[in-house]
Amino acid sequence: MTSAQAMRLKLLLKDDPLLQQQLLRCNSPDEVIAVAAKLQLELNMADLLRMEALMTLTLNDEQLDDWYTTPYWKRVLTSLGALTP
Repeated sequence: MTSAQAMRLKLLLKDDPLLQQQLLRCNSPDEVIAVAAKLQLELNMADLLRMEALMTLTLNDEQLDDWYTTPYWKRVLTSLGALTP
């Protein structure tokens, strides 16, 4: 199951365009984890992978085709809500 911290980050992103912009400037999972740490959220790579995997459960076949041609890092940002699918 996804950590509560990852879900908290996703909820914060939903209502905070500045935080979304900050995450969009991240170039690696470590940078996202560092941003989360500034918000006092404890995230790790496994949390980000779970969020990305959970996102695939919400997509239809056509969206899945597009999903797997999208670079991995953009899929992680999309699954967190920083990018729109």
